[in-house]
Amino acid sequence: MKYIQKGKEPQNFSDWKATQKSLGVNYDYKYLSNPEKAAVHISLLSEQGYICCYCCKKVEQSNSHIEHLAPQSKTDSELSVDYTNMLASCGRDPDWPEYCGNKKQNLAIGVSPLQANCEEFFNYSSTGEILPTANNLAHQKDAQTTIEVLGLNHYDLMQGRIQALEALQGIMTQQEAELLAQVCQQMNAQGRYQPFCNAVFYFLKNYFGVS
Repeated sequence: MKYIQKGKEPQNFSDWKATQKSLGVNYDYKYLSNPEKAAVHISLLSEQGYICCYCCKKVEQSNSHIEHLAPQSKTDSELSVDYTNMLASCGRDPDWPEYCGNKKQNLAIGVSPLQANCEEFFNYSSTGEILPTANNLAHQKDAQTTIEVLGLNHYDLMQGRIQALEALQGIMTQQEAELLAQVCQQMNAQGRYQPFCNAVFYFLKNYFGVS
């Protein structure tokens, strides 16, 4: 999981909400359609650097969906169209493997990617597993719940992290470690993060001392 700093919602989405609310009808996410829905989806992907809000794998509009942090079934119409409650999760259809938004359904998670310190709740193993931070008892329960609800140790995700960690094999100097850390922490010129950059940065921080 990587911290997501929410930006401003698309103007046409704001306009749609204002119109629907003034009319007093269809002010709910289930009534949202294109072009406003597509604009929201693209905006979410852009602010996340085109990685999934939960697992951090690479996503595009074609293989992701708009996810509600607080489930729609447990929210009122106001929160269902609240941009701060929306994220972009991997998984486009019911046949997608059961992890992230496709697995979460209407369950609550213990750690939100909107928490500035969310990355502190998790550790990573060299075998691609994500684990609760062992030295912080206050974080362990919330992290474990999040891992289980989202299925973050699904085989596909573990293999993705292993592949991403291969970038560490060529590091010979501290300067190389620092440069890779910059790549992990910053979007590239196309506004994209490296997939599973959070796991790679964890190892750079803990084994190479980068900050």
